[in-house]
Amino acid sequence: MSENGMIQKVDLYQIWEQEEFRQILPFKEYIFDMLIHLDIVSEQRRYDTKTGSRLPIENFFVPCMLTQRNDTDFLTQECTPERTLSLAFVFKGTIIPPALPNRLICACLSMWTLKQYRGRKLMFSGFVGLSVDKEHDIVVCVEGNKILLYLVHKRSKGLIVPEIATSVRECLHLTLERISEFYQSTVHEKVISQLPFHTEYSCSRFICYFPEERLALKTDECVCNHGDDITLNWKVWNQKQKQKQCDPDCTGLSEDALSQIPSNTELLRLSVNCATRMIHDLALHLDMEESEWSDMVENYPRNTQMVKFLTLIDLRENNGIRFGDLAKGLIEMKITTHTLCMMRRRKQVMSNIPDDILDSIPTDEILDNISPYIGKMVFQLGIELGLSIADSENIDKCNCDLTAQSKEVLFTWRRDKLVRPTIRVLEQALVNSRKGARCLEEVVKNVDPKTLRAVETVTDRIKDNADRIIQNIQTSQILDHMMTHLVISVDDRRRIEQHAGQDDQNKALLDIVSKRREPAYSVFVDGLRIHGYEDIANDLKCASEKMGPSTTSVT
Repeated sequence: MSENGMIQKVDLYQIWEQEEFRQILPFKEYIFDMLIHLDIVSEQRRYDTKTGSRLPIENFFVPCMLTQRNDTDFLTQECTPERTLSLAFVFKGTIIPPALPNRLICACLSMWTLKQYRGRKLMFSGFVGLSVDKEHDIVVCVEGNKILLYLVHKRSKGLIVPEIATSVRECLHLTLERISEFYQSTVHEKVISQLPFHTEYSCSRFICYFPEERLALKTDECVCNHGDDITLNWKVWNQKQKQKQCDPDCTGLSEDALSQIPSNTELLRLSVNCATRMIHDLALHLDMEESEWSDMVENYPRNTQMVKFLTLIDLRENNGIRFGDLAKGLIEMKITTHTLCMMRRRKQVMSNIPDDILDSIPTDEILDNISPYIGKMVFQLGIELGLSIADSENIDKCNCDLTAQSKEVLFTWRRDKLVRPTIRVLEQALVNSRKGARCLEEVVKNVDPKTLRAVETVTDRIKDNADRIIQNIQTSQILDHMMTHLVISVDDRRRIEQHAGQDDQNKALLDIVSKRREPAYSVFVDGLRIHGYEDIANDLKCASEKMGPSTTSVT
């Protein structure tokens, strides 16, 4: 743990099986839950690259045990002034109690994906690097009495999405606030309204920091010794809710941002926010032939959104346009270049879905149920979710059924290992692609968050013990038991027994149990216990006891 900040679940179980700790072994699941609740450990979540389903949790992050300091060059090579914004949470006193940043890092690991850099995980003592999405990374590190937060864009800080910056800042601020209140309560101190830290915003060189109170007042010009107006950075970190237009003092995209090549998502947002005639005129100003536009319209006669988006993609691929070229074209058309600012903004989601559901991974059932609602916006949704144009076009060519296309897009997205494929990410993509989140709200309105977590637990348990089950059990008696309790049918049994070998029959049975979950899972576990496989049943039973009914109630 001191080397990589991780421990395997089996190692902890082995420790607790020693005589000194054996009395706590029956409560191991509760102890895990408490360690996670207190941010002492954080689960390392992994997903199957083929199915997108969550893999069994084998490792836990334990930041408080790390002694290795950051010895990578990530800060110097990636967190450059051209690509990074920074702020600091400054605490009273000269140092921060180690438990506080360790809990913050553990909380961050539960929200975002740990980043790998040159084959190494970016987690060290007082330091963690994480991926927010495919364009934005964050770094949290401790220096003296400061917790520094860096937000890094893949190409240019001028393209940082303000809503993401604001969301990350608010999330970390709230987490630090709750951690501070927790520690105050543990020492029986009265929780006071004044926090033990305040926020300061950095200049581009990460040397000068201005306190938030001074920036928020706007009574004087906050220019640092290097000539940077820190107010501009402060506005990115403090994006106004529901803001649709630029501030009057907005200077547009920076010179560095104008030199960048637009991404698929940015071009999609431009196409969505512009009228068809405007995209047509812009394309002609950027040297597209009228015949090319006509061909595009003919290829997608009933989908103007696709025409607009693919026109911009064509200009990028064949004409090599950059943001600066788009700005020049808009100026020639006498249209404000602030239109480009809208490309790095995302629509505000007014969600009615509870947070504990939003932060969960969508199940197969949720993705199946949402697919029929997507309709002809499937291509745009795929781009918003980060699929490549090639993947999206292949999906379109391979199946003319829109529902089947939607399923393929959603399951392809869920297999992505770079960022966590949560319901919150899906909701934002639906809103950005102008489909709206109402359909998703309808699909998940009766979903119990405990069920979402329990589904992951059942899947984990089965995969943990799959080899033992496949190699050791005789299916016949288990099938008799499950048919008696009406959780599988005669047809199910016939499909299982049509396989020649016992191993293949066991695999088919596990597949059914995994898909149907409860009450099939509980009955399956009881069948194992009754027919002589008590060791396997005991390893599966914790999930069964948490999930639902006993076989008596099923009967």
